[in-house]
Amino acid sequence: MLEDYLDGVVQELVISHIVSSFRVLKREIGEEDGYIRIKCNLSNGDTLEFAEYVQIIKNMIYLETYSFHWQGVDGKLVKRWDNVKHHKEVVTYPHHLHLSDDPGEVIA
Repeated sequence: MLEDYLDGVVQELVISHIVSSFRVLKREIGEEDGYIRIKCNLSNGDTLEFAEYVQIIKNMIYLETYSFHWQGVDGKLVKRWDNVKHHKEVVTYPHHLHLSDDPGEVIA
């Protein structure tokens, strides 16, 4: 079940028209959880690095933690979506969006 999920993530990158190449940096599968971290080169020259930690609960896969970090060709952050528990002021806590490297520039 977990292996199928992680394989599906990789397969979506293979068929994507905006991903020119990618590298799986880490992939771990346990009995009840799994983790994947991937770095993608996008067709416009930007990069996307992301990580997902998933768990099986009652025979369903749940996304427990995630981070999707998109940066431009110049190396500057475009956007980062994550659910790290560090912005309690955001109404969608812990889910939030970083619009720059400025720690104050975070939205729901």
